[in-house]
Amino acid sequence: MFKNGTTEEQIIANMRDDFLADATKRLTLLRENLAAARRRDCENDPFVTFRAEVHTLKGMGQAFGFPSLTLISRRLEGYLRNHSRDAFATDDDIDGFLESIAGVISAGEEPGDDKLDDILDSLPPPVPED
Repeated sequence: MFKNGTTEEQIIANMRDDFLADATKRLTLLRENLAAARRRDCENDPFVTFRAEVHTLKGMGQAFGFPSLTLISRRLEGYLRNHSRDAFATDDDIDGFLESIAGVISAGEEPGDDKLDDILDSLPPPVPED
């Protein structure tokens, strides 16, 4: 227990809650950028912002106890590397990635191994990293 009476478990739970709130905001930003790309009415390049947000989720997932978000985001990063900006705006597979990310975030906990296998099996196959 810390001087202020907070336990380590409470601190970890608070950090996890903060991460989930941040991840929810990032997911919203991902969806907004994808929608803007599909409407083709954006001033900035939504592809660049989208990739940056995916990269951030990839890095933060593992650190905050959500390795599944890291795995899904890593797979999405590889997918984006092999698709053009134009394909990004029209590719329905990206919706599947976002729904998988949303499912983990909304559950607020890691899926079990079997569920994670199902999630990963529902996505396009991984792309070898450079």
